[in-house]
Amino acid sequence: MAQISKNARTASATQRFYCSCGGEVKMKTVFAGGKVKNLAECEKCKRQERRPRDFK
Repeated sequence: MAQISKNARTASATQRFYCSCGGEVKMKTVFAGGKVKNLAECEKCKRQERRPRDFK
């Protein structure tokens, strides 16, 4: 049996984060004050945090 190259392998392990209100957390990129910032935002309550794990 032939080996599959490391670039051909598909990793479909996506991690989903949820807020305490029940909404899903999505990452957003915001340009503010001359800097690019990554923010995690709840779709339901619009709460913003620095990282998705900060919602717990």
